[in-house]
Amino acid sequence: MEIGWTVSEEQQGLRLRQVLRQQYCLSRRQLIRLKQLTGTVIINGQPAPLIQRLTPGDRVEIILAEHLEQQPPEEIPLEIIYEDHYLIVVNKPAGLVSHPTKGYPGGTLANALSWHWQQQGEEHPARLVTRLDKDTSGLVLAAKNAWTHYRLSESEIVKKYYGITQGIPVPLAGEINLPVGRSEDSGRRGCTPSGKPALTRYWTEATGESLALVRLEPVTGRTHQLRIHMAHMGCPLLDDYLYGNEEGLVGRTALHASSLEFSHPVSKQELHFSVDLPEDMKAVVRDKIIYLTSI
Repeated sequence: MEIGWTVSEEQQGLRLRQVLRQQYCLSRRQLIRLKQLTGTVIINGQPAPLIQRLTPGDRVEIILAEHLEQQPPEEIPLEIIYEDHYLIVVNKPAGLVSHPTKGYPGGTLANALSWHWQQQGEEHPARLVTRLDKDTSGLVLAAKNAWTHYRLSESEIVKKYYGITQGIPVPLAGEINLPVGRSEDSGRRGCTPSGKPALTRYWTEATGESLALVRLEPVTGRTHQLRIHMAHMGCPLLDDYLYGNEEGLVGRTALHASSLEFSHPVSKQELHFSVDLPEDMKAVVRDKIIYLTSI
């Protein structure tokens, strides 16, 4: 990836390293790599050190070297919601693992992204900014380079989900502010005083007999946070085999990442993406849940 700009009056006298760190949010690791690799820092067509002070009108060009390998490409269908030179947003189906693991070395979203970019003549490691469990469907944000990933990871990303719960929350809307982590006794994940702070906001959108459609907003991002918090209040997600029961109505944990809001790392434009419920969750809503006016 390349970063280029013409030095402004406001940047006069500043060291290049300072501008890259404070205004372009390069990490310490990225600055070290720039210092080690020749030809990656150019000012007015000539190699330059990071300590060089800037003069208005200078033309700065920075080449950020890639240090991760691209995952092996696999032809897996993708529903692309948005894509540009820096990032991509896709609607992940339930059943697709986000990234290769020991148990899933291939057939993942990351492999699918590699195939997609290969067809465009591009090569990017799939840096997932947001990740979803295998059974969770919905929006996933990925960066095409380390700089974009760092900028997005350090920025505020508002994520909203829909879930179907076994049981109706009381009260119908509120916050769950309980630490989440592994229990010192059992080793299982759950709400435990020794866990990390976790905050979830929820709203009940519709109800049926012993079921509810809830809108969920995780303010923090702990592993399985939404599933654990809803189970703790006595309303586990439908078909959640780990924290609830497998009723067989959806066939997978009834959780869908429906919305993403964030600021673009380059243009600063506020972006908002949303997708409808998938058909498996819609079917339960149609058959089992009443008082629904809209999703």
